[in-house]
Amino acid sequence: MATAAKKQTTVRTERTVTFEVKTRKPLPVGEQVFITGDIQMLGRWRPDGFPLTRMGENTWGGTAILPSDRTIEFKITRGSWNDEEILDDGSAPANGVIPSGGDHAVRRSVAAWKDGR
Repeated sequence: MATAAKKQTTVRTERTVTFEVKTRKPLPVGEQVFITGDIQMLGRWRPDGFPLTRMGENTWGGTAILPSDRTIEFKITRGSWNDEEILDDGSAPANGVIPSGGDHAVRRSVAAWKDGR
C-alpha cells in the first residue's frame, strides 16, 4: 500500500522588487536617483536610502529584497528632500505603494524635481 506524500507549503518571507525610474530629462554625470521608503532597506525615509544605478541616459534601476508580508510605501529623490520628485503642477506625488505578496516591478516616470532641475 502506497502512502500519500505530504505536501509542504513554503511561505516566502521575502520577495524581489525591481525598480525602473525614467526621468523626463537626462541627469548630469554625478547625479543619482534614490528610492526612500518606510522600511530599513529603503532607508526609513532617509532621502538617500536606496541608490539606483544609471542604466541609460535617463533610466535608473535597481533590485531590492523586501519583506513579502506587508505593503511598502516609497518616494523617489535625488538624495535630498530638496530634490524629490514632483508632478507637473509642482506638488509632491502621493507615496508610491508596493503591495504585499510576491515579486514586483515598479516602473515610474519622473516629470520634474523639486529643485527645478
